[in-house]
Amino acid sequence: MANPIINLLNQRHASRSIDTKPLPASIVAEISEAARLTPSCYNKQPWRFLFLTSEGGLEKGRKALGGPNKKWANRAPLLIVGYSRKEDDCALDDGRAYHQFDLGMSVMNLMLSATHHDLVARPMAGFDPSKVRELFDLSAEEEPLVMLAVGYKSTDDSHVPDTYKEIAKQPRTRKPVEEIIKNL
Repeated sequence: MANPIINLLNQRHASRSIDTKPLPASIVAEISEAARLTPSCYNKQPWRFLFLTSEGGLEKGRKALGGPNKKWANRAPLLIVGYSRKEDDCALDDGRAYHQFDLGMSVMNLMLSATHHDLVARPMAGFDPSKVRELFDLSAEEEPLVMLAVGYKSTDDSHVPDTYKEIAKQPRTRKPVEEIIKNL
C-alpha cells in the first residue's frame, strides 16, 4: 500500500510560476486548519500567521518582498506571513528556541495541505521582517520568519526571472538517505 504522506511529499513542488486566479475560501480555510492542528512543545502553539487575500493585505505584503521575489510572488492570490514570539515558547532550561521549530512544523502542514489541492506553496526567506512589522503593526517580539506565496501553478512563466526558469528545469534532488540518517 502506498504511503499518502510520501506521495504528497513527492508531489510537492515549490514553483515560482503562480497563477493569479483567486483561491476558494474553503481551500484557504482548510490550509488554515492544517496549520492549526500542528503539534507543538508543551502544546504552546506559538505560530501565528497573516493570511493576505484582500487586495489591501496583498498590496502590503508585496511591499515586504525582497529581491527577485518581487517579480514572481506578487502574483500569488495568497501571501502568508509566518511569525512567532519567544514569549510563547515552551521555555526549555537549555535555551533552545522551540517556537521557531514549532512554526516550521506548522508551515510544513500548511504546505502539505496546499499540495493536496494541487497548489504551489513556496516558502520564502527573501522578505524584510522589519517592513512586515511596520506594515502589519507587529510588535518587536513578534518575529516574522517566513513568507509563503500560495496559488495555482501557472503554465505562463513570463513573470519568472530567467535564472529561476533554468533552475526549475533541473530535476529535484535530495541527498541520499545514508547521508542524512544514521541507523545505530
